[in-house]
Amino acid sequence: MIIILLIFALFDRVVTQSCIINVTKDITGAKLLKDNSFFVDGVLFPKKHVFERNVSGEMKTYGCICDLKKCFHKCCPLNQVMYKKICTEMPGMDMIMNGDLSLNYVDSFKRSLDVNNSEFALVYGKPCSAVYLEIQKWYLQEDGNLYVEMPNLIPPWSVRGPDTYCIDTFVLENPDGTKTTRMDALACFETSQEEHYYLLTSTCMLTSCLFILATCAVYAWLPELRNLHGKVLMAYLLCLFFGFCLFSAMQILLYVDNITTNACIILTIAIYFFLLSAFFWLNVMSFDIWWTFSGKRGLSLEKLSTQGRFYAYAMYAFSIPTALTILMTALEFSGLPPHPWLPMIKQQGCFLYGTSKLIYFYGPIVVLCLANMVFFILTAVKITQIKKQTAVLKSKESSRHDQHKKDKQRLLLYIKLFAVMGINWILEVISALYPGAYGLWRVTDVYNVLIGLTIFIIFVCKRKIYYLIKKRIKERYHHNESDGDLRAFDPSRAKPWLNKKYETRGSVDTIKSTVGEEPTKNEKYKRAGTTRF
Repeated sequence: MIIILLIFALFDRVVTQSCIINVTKDITGAKLLKDNSFFVDGVLFPKKHVFERNVSGEMKTYGCICDLKKCFHKCCPLNQVMYKKICTEMPGMDMIMNGDLSLNYVDSFKRSLDVNNSEFALVYGKPCSAVYLEIQKWYLQEDGNLYVEMPNLIPPWSVRGPDTYCIDTFVLENPDGTKTTRMDALACFETSQEEHYYLLTSTCMLTSCLFILATCAVYAWLPELRNLHGKVLMAYLLCLFFGFCLFSAMQILLYVDNITTNACIILTIAIYFFLLSAFFWLNVMSFDIWWTFSGKRGLSLEKLSTQGRFYAYAMYAFSIPTALTILMTALEFSGLPPHPWLPMIKQQGCFLYGTSKLIYFYGPIVVLCLANMVFFILTAVKITQIKKQTAVLKSKESSRHDQHKKDKQRLLLYIKLFAVMGINWILEVISALYPGAYGLWRVTDVYNVLIGLTIFIIFVCKRKIYYLIKKRIKERYHHNESDGDLRAFDPSRAKPWLNKKYETRGSVDTIKSTVGEEPTKNEKYKRAGTTRF
């Protein structure tokens, strides 16, 4: 019963507290009106925008001021400034009180903000207890939100509500003892979110790697799958496997805070190469299935053997990512001034981020995805034409029909794989567009697990693969059994009388092999001699 009451009390507290505590106004002691509302400093607080809270054993009343008026967050009370990270009273140095805070409208029109104007309400105090990030390039909007400039993000700004930022005057002490003031903002920075994200991402990717490795193992073990298409698939999966493993290692090192800048750059370069190579191998699959249905004419690949075609594909799938990786690395160490179009791995942390990620990673992927779609559409058109031409097949064309059927099944597998990776790419782009959407990150993490699992289901969990595995196991079992029988009945190690029996058997076989021929006199004596004990 006590537990039920506690749950009810907790639920009642959550329901009655209609806003976050750090964007409220303390209205304790204010006059209560007949309709249970409060009127404080010219603002009417209806009952639904008021709640009570126990603070150090004393019940206080708070009003959700930001639900009723436009407001912005000041780090310290009026006439106080931030000095040595502490709110300090310094009369005359509060730039907000002096009218130095400007509002920025969407049309770039600016006007000074008067704190005594009833249009806006001020809330005081640091908005959160987490780590703060000091920001210098920011703009206060007319709706009370803070737009923070982040040139390397997509879009190049981040929107902060009054509950996640505060603005105030920062007093800096110069070496000569004089003091200067500047207007800055503090934004909440939840390190726990980042750390939890690193651990979750690495766990999901490593789980996906297990399924990818299992798929590669099945294709490498079955001889029937070690054809050109199987080798291309294994090359794609291995690139994806190494990319995911290295990315997981980087996330784990970030989680334990044991990674250097040089290690970040090396891991970023390796991850970039392997993931980009994986997408190029996916492009090879799309091209190969199109080339198969196109009649295989007009291309020099027709003259190559199966092994030669695989080497040609490997040259394409690895050479372009290598060139792009070298280009990115050269620009990273070029010494050019910071620019959104440069990789700036050292400035942005591990791996690419924001505009750099869009240009160097998402850019090539978009081109490859568009090319894959073109190949799939052309292949589908060709299949439709072939289907019309072979509506009624003769018996002599049945083998050709079976081959086209297999190629169509392979096309469907590639389309499924393309869809799996395409959805992952779309989620990654959306995550880049909305870096603060932690819920979307969770969806992306779960999908990273599903990538390996889905690939395993598409390429391994099939009846044909099951029968091939069963056949392979039987062959290995019978092969081992036959080897054991041969070792057990080795005539060289048999008893003398058993050797004689084998000799006699050999003579009989010799006689049978010469039936229909008149034996010579010597052969008669030889056979007679060999049949005596």
